[in-house]
Amino acid sequence: LDLLQDTAQKANGVVSHDWWAYQLITGAGGTVCYDRTPTVLYRQHSGNLIGANDTLLASAARLARLFKGQYQNWNDANTIALGQVRRWLTPEAKASLDQFCRARTGGMWARLTGLNRAGVHRQTLRGTAALWLAAFFNRL
Repeated sequence: LDLLQDTAQKANGVVSHDWWAYQLITGAGGTVCYDRTPTVLYRQHSGNLIGANDTLLASAARLARLFKGQYQNWNDANTIALGQVRRWLTPEAKASLDQFCRARTGGMWARLTGLNRAGVHRQTLRGTAALWLAAFFNRL
């Protein structure tokens, strides 16, 4: 809680604050426990920025946003915010962040090998596949 409160103002441009909290806490050496049992009601509505990703149509919409550069913009915001709170990160997390940032700016081969070296992944196989697709098409 102290870490999140201390760094909250650095997360101004971050779109998904749960994503930010996960990156920050794990990057600082903390542990995040995932509980598959829902305990919070999450209201879906037409104004949701991200929304659920549990249907083929929702996945297609996310993929379209990836190709339009929205995911890249979100990564811009997150890497900038993480760079501003760098002092909290473990040496391993700093190295991973640096590798990820380099991977985002290189040619196709550099992006793919850099992403692999950074050790970055998503929670699901489909999400990780989308991450690699983003790297391939320079939308990381």
